[in-house]
Amino acid sequence: MKFFKKNLKVIISLLLVIAVVTAVSACGNNEPVEEPSSSEEPSSESESPSSESESVPEQPLPENAPTESFMQKIVNAYAKNDDTVGWLYIPNTDIDESIVQAPDNDYYLRRNVQKSYDWYGCYFADYESILTGGKLSRNTIIYGHSMDDNPDGLKFSQLKKWLNIDFAQQNPYIYFSTPEKDMVWKVFSVMYTSSKFNYVAADPNNTKFLNIINEARKASQLNFDVDVNATDNILTLSTCTYVYGKENSSQRFVIMARLVRPGEEMPSTVAVEKNPNPKQPVL
Repeated sequence: MKFFKKNLKVIISLLLVIAVVTAVSACGNNEPVEEPSSSEEPSSESESPSSESESVPEQPLPENAPTESFMQKIVNAYAKNDDTVGWLYIPNTDIDESIVQAPDNDYYLRRNVQKSYDWYGCYFADYESILTGGKLSRNTIIYGHSMDDNPDGLKFSQLKKWLNIDFAQQNPYIYFSTPEKDMVWKVFSVMYTSSKFNYVAADPNNTKFLNIINEARKASQLNFDVDVNATDNILTLSTCTYVYGKENSSQRFVIMARLVRPGEEMPSTVAVEKNPNPKQPVL
């Protein structure tokens, strides 16, 4: 964690220098200055993940992608909190905020990005996820609170908008970026699950990784026409739910998406159907 955070500080410092140089250059020039384009448990088994710590590939953008890069937002957020590791944006929700990461998963549970106490917390990456140096874990996990199951509620309550099939069809992409790369992720599972299912393994081996993907598909409330294989990277957004009663603390609501592949076609909508028999979680 210390190594990657140190690496991130170097990257952010370079971005800040570029921003300053660009601003200084613009002071003596009335011509518009063009911004630079943005370019759970590790297994003890001998089988190595094929995509572990691979560089993030170049990606096309979907037809309805945001026109701005999230790089400057990350730089600005990092200047206020050096735990910043990325930016999460989900169209047609209020989710458009920085992602922080601490040495454990407890620090930001009830703290905001200013590190002050906040019952609603903030969005934070699992401490085992690798998000710096142009590398990614096989499974990047981001947590956020949901105080109810209202899709128009605060924070990650809005992930439950994906239970609406029309919303799912019209909003197939998630934008999660790091200091090195603007990235697009394609949703493939919307599921109720349990903390007893280890869907938050950051760098599982091939067998465990494929098991996570297969179980996520079986449990998904919707069937997405999105293929996922062992060479892909996935993004996991995890929050609470109360559909099985507020007394059950193990229940979770999870969105999973895979990183868009280089050269992949990116239509504005995707084919989605109701899953007639989603697998129920073991609570």
